[in-house]
Amino acid sequence: MNDRYGHGMGDMVLKQFGSLLRQNFRNEDVVMRWGGEEFVVGLYGATCQQSMERLNILLRVWRQQKFVTDTGVSFGSTFSAGLVEYPKSGTNIETLYRQMDAALYQAKATGRNKIVIVGDF
Repeated sequence: MNDRYGHGMGDMVLKQFGSLLRQNFRNEDVVMRWGGEEFVVGLYGATCQQSMERLNILLRVWRQQKFVTDTGVSFGSTFSAGLVEYPKSGTNIETLYRQMDAALYQAKATGRNKIVIVGDF
């Protein structure tokens, strides 16, 4: 996105996505920017199925977002996600992160714009 629309527009899209994340999750959930264009969402007490449902709702909402550049070009954005469940996918942060990263890579490698659950690939 930065290459096509510029870093300012990329930053604006990331801020909007972060805001949407905060609006759509509970206070007890963890929502944070992990780095670059990656975010982590930890859903306290949610099953994998509940998390998938919530993320799919968020994906549908995000697909509808439209952005306009300074030159009037309109564009949309999507996201990909890797989904893990504690303790099923791992019992420590390092293992959960590696599993999540593998699922995210699989989502990106198979067409992006989707959510992949660890073990589904």
